[in-house]
Amino acid sequence: MPTVSTAQPNAVEPKFAARRRRFPLKMTILTVLIVAAAALAQVFVSEIEDAVNLGLDVIMVVTVFTAGGLIVLWLAWILLFSRWRWWNRLVGATLLVLVTFASLKVFRPVHGGDVNLLRFEPIWAQRREVLTTDATMKANADLSVESATDFPRFLGPGQNGIVANGQQIDSAAFVHNARIIWKQPIGAGWSGFSARNGYAVTMEQRGDQECVTCYEISTGELKWIYSHAARHKDKMGLGRIGPRSTPTIHQSQVYAVGAVGNLVCLNGSDGSVVWQRDLNAILGIRLSEVEDSDGFRTQFEENTRLAWARSGAPLIVDETVVVAGGGPDGETRATLLAFDLQTGTLKWKGGDAMIAYGSPVLATLAGQRQILLTCESQALGLNPATGEILWRHARPGESDGGANTSQISVLSDTDVLTSKGYPDGGGERIHLEAKGGKLIASSVWSSSKVLKTKLTSPVIQDGYAYSLSNGFMECARLSDGEQMWKRRGRFGHGQVLMVGKVILLHSESGELYLMEATPDEYRELGALKTIDGVCWNTLCMTGSQLLVRSEIEAACVEIPMTPAQQL
Repeated sequence: MPTVSTAQPNAVEPKFAARRRRFPLKMTILTVLIVAAAALAQVFVSEIEDAVNLGLDVIMVVTVFTAGGLIVLWLAWILLFSRWRWWNRLVGATLLVLVTFASLKVFRPVHGGDVNLLRFEPIWAQRREVLTTDATMKANADLSVESATDFPRFLGPGQNGIVANGQQIDSAAFVHNARIIWKQPIGAGWSGFSARNGYAVTMEQRGDQECVTCYEISTGELKWIYSHAARHKDKMGLGRIGPRSTPTIHQSQVYAVGAVGNLVCLNGSDGSVVWQRDLNAILGIRLSEVEDSDGFRTQFEENTRLAWARSGAPLIVDETVVVAGGGPDGETRATLLAFDLQTGTLKWKGGDAMIAYGSPVLATLAGQRQILLTCESQALGLNPATGEILWRHARPGESDGGANTSQISVLSDTDVLTSKGYPDGGGERIHLEAKGGKLIASSVWSSSKVLKTKLTSPVIQDGYAYSLSNGFMECARLSDGEQMWKRRGRFGHGQVLMVGKVILLHSESGELYLMEATPDEYRELGALKTIDGVCWNTLCMTGSQLLVRSEIEAACVEIPMTPAQQL
């Protein structure tokens, strides 16, 4: 009788097969591909930008969302498809969630002033000393003495980022002789310095007080401080704390605009108030409050699209000070407001366009004196005596999204240049012509490939524009918008200042570069590490002293000048 074998030689095969199926082969391949694609995107960001008009900040946002989706897929695989025992699944999912949560706590996002993500930084790299105010400080400062080396307002005397008083930097001596005279903490904020007669003024956040401060340039000593109870943070919590506007020095007075609408004229000697106006009351703006992570009450404009606070610097025109307006849709909105210099009396309201984040500029074009401003979605010219709109030209932009922040640059007696960052950005040359008693604006060229100036403005020389464009240093030809060269570096959204035939570039992370202003190629002449923090603040140069700042530090850098230019 045949025997029936009970042996099961292949009984272990399903068990081993199940083990093989438990290895996440497809998920591993997908993860490797995504990581490789993210790494390649960082390496070839210039080529990607040229091909599909996406900058590094947008690539970062896409990468973060993709990483988040990948984490969700891993959780789904562990819990639903791994075939692990339930306790192994729970342990694996818990570990993945804890590691993700801990990483987000240790590495915080740095936003480019809005939803666009620039990078992640460890929490210890975002340290900030909370400075306090001293109401008793009334030291004397003399802002009445004028000189050829004054830098009395945003982007300098010509409001164009150019030092054009004959000064020349000694390029050969820069590497070895440029030195930091002083460096010290400063309150949060994105204002630049304005300087006159050995003193510099700026704006900063100190606790719940929005301040205008005056420093002695040679020592960094705080001479006086004006404080106002205000603290801005945007509704979505994506931007950063502090005032944005750079004060203007005129004669012996200081004019400043706070982030949430406080316009003030101060005595330059001690910071005492000459007059003060609430722009919100004039424009029908409602402020809302929310508590921030530091425990302070912060304000933002509730019924307007101005998400990132007031950034426009005051402009002095004859006997008035002109500031950007804004407001909700309706009759209370005004593009510009003009106040009497000495009394603060409202002289006129002009324009109906919603503002963005640039500052008004005074120029004469096509034979007509006018105030230039890039608004939310158009460039404008307005009559400086009445506020009447003289011309408009459509430009892409939203004041709560892809915002216009750059200055209009004057190119000739008839032409101007506008530029902006974001995927809808780029440069455009606009021609103005007087016809039938009106000014007609037309586009000479428009390009999404060049001059994507997110937080900076271009400097102009000899028919070329030099600027940071989505984090690249770039030169563009103004006759046709052709890109001459583009250089990737650790520049980020920093700031540029032209002095003679060279350019000072202060990177977002606090490196100061000296480069030649030439359309031939990027030609670096030297570099110097300056300060920590996020350096979106504009530069200020008076004589041989360069003032730089971030949201946590300020410094004075001695720049070697040619012997005949030691002013």
